[in-house]
Amino acid sequence: MRKRLFIVCILFLSIATLVGCIPTSEKESDSLGLESTDRYELLIGLNDVSTGKQIMDTQEAIEIIKMKLLNHVSGVTLTVSNGYYYIGALIVDETTLNCVIYGANDESITALVDEINKDLNVSVLVSKTPSKYRLITP
Repeated sequence: MRKRLFIVCILFLSIATLVGCIPTSEKESDSLGLESTDRYELLIGLNDVSTGKQIMDTQEAIEIIKMKLLNHVSGVTLTVSNGYYYIGALIVDETTLNCVIYGANDESITALVDEINKDLNVSVLVSKTPSKYRLITP
């Protein structure tokens, strides 16, 4: 009888341990009232693809690209940074425009990138990630 009770106890503890190890569905707190959307990030290098050098002034490029962006999406956060990469043993220094866009779609981003490539002859790196967001204003 003791042996049977011991086995039942071991079995119960094993099951309890296994149940504790199984991940439960994530409990999400939505106290911020977040919405789901895609977040796009465009890194637009300002070096001309043909020459490898920056032809257009950075401020001029910002104004042109800003208007192209706003023709395709409802809003963007644009910052200027420096990008670096190798071509062979040569390190290339390139002014880069970082554009963060919420709530767009693949079609509008594709049309935007095609227009930037065609009109400015520069490279654009596109990143897309699922995101939760909410614009909070006073």
